[in-house]
Amino acid sequence: MPIRARVDGNVGVIVLSQPARRNALDHASWLALRDAARGMPEIRALVVVGDGPDFCSGLDLADDNPLLRDLASAVRSGDDSVARRAIGELKDCVSALADLQVPTFAAIEGACVGGGLEIALACDVRIAARSAILALPEVRLGMIPDVGGCARLTRLVGPGRAADLVTTGRRVQGEEAFALGLVERVCDTGQALATAMAAAAAVAANGPQAVRLALAAVRVSLDLGLDEALSVETNHGALALTSGEAVEGLAAFREGRPPRW
Repeated sequence: MPIRARVDGNVGVIVLSQPARRNALDHASWLALRDAARGMPEIRALVVVGDGPDFCSGLDLADDNPLLRDLASAVRSGDDSVARRAIGELKDCVSALADLQVPTFAAIEGACVGGGLEIALACDVRIAARSAILALPEVRLGMIPDVGGCARLTRLVGPGRAADLVTTGRRVQGEEAFALGLVERVCDTGQALATAMAAAAAVAANGPQAVRLALAAVRVSLDLGLDEALSVETNHGALALTSGEAVEGLAAFREGRPPRW
């Protein structure tokens, strides 16, 4: 199976599982990723991880990838409608992750390149091993990171740093990625999944409605002016306070026990 999905407690896990190809994704794999994200049962957090030493080396460039054949046809014919459909389909697959209403974590080891990094950029939090390698090298092949790479990277690290990474295609390792703001945490090699699962478990221990409302306020803030963002925050804060979770949370705090959500 190119994509495996499971639920550990309240935490969903999606595994990119083609280790022989460094978890590169062919057409079926992209669709399976979309279906796994949209088919998740009720969870409180999600972790995306690669099978084996790599997170994901991006689009599978093997000749037997139907998506590559379609793109090659578009390249030869100059018909951009084929290219637009293919890009749109991949964007829909990545959006399936970005649209989840729970915090999502990318646990990055080894290669996180091209489409693999675009998958990670669709997550809320990226946790990378110090030895991980992150890059958007599409321009070296005469393409651009068009599955959210340009747009999401710019929002994450700013236009100057995004331009540097996107137009050179250069690789950065975990510590530099952290310094650039490309990842939120770094860890020892081999510890990305454990670190991400611990973070997801911490999320799952909190009020589920409060987490969803706080996350929604965070996600929308960059697209709004400050006054609008503060208004959303007020609205979501009021919803959280009146949802019933605050009653249980405060009672649990006073009684010195874990809350029962």
